[in-house]
Amino acid sequence: MTQVPYRGAGPALNDLLAGVADLSSISAVMAGPLVKAGKIKGYAIIGRARFAGLPDLPTMGEVGYKKLDLDFWHMLLAPAGTPGPIVERLNVALRHALADAKVRKVFEERGMDVFAPEEQTPQAARALLTREVKLWGDVIRANNIAAH
Repeated sequence: MTQVPYRGAGPALNDLLAGVADLSSISAVMAGPLVKAGKIKGYAIIGRARFAGLPDLPTMGEVGYKKLDLDFWHMLLAPAGTPGPIVERLNVALRHALADAKVRKVFEERGMDVFAPEEQTPQAARALLTREVKLWGDVIRANNIAAH
């Protein structure tokens, strides 16, 4: 296999659909409708649990790749040095949106989970980001990965 870096999931998905690429790791939220329509074939989900939008697809752990039992997440970020009151105002607005029934329905329909309210704070986001930086930093160092 040859790894081809793309400038985002859109171009990778276009090449997959056009037959230029034979396989790709694409967000299940993006790829789900195409899998359901039979335009691409899904083999497994990278995650700790099956994706609600494609419940018949096993996780990578279920097919023998336990190290790929990883969770995906989205985070609202602001530039370093953003004043605390502004961060707090953004967080209040985000939490309000995530509590809205219409927003939650869209998330649910697309197979996305919403973090519990206690995990929707700037402090919880910082802790998650710190864990992820350590995890992937360890992977990079253990595999001698370098930027080119």
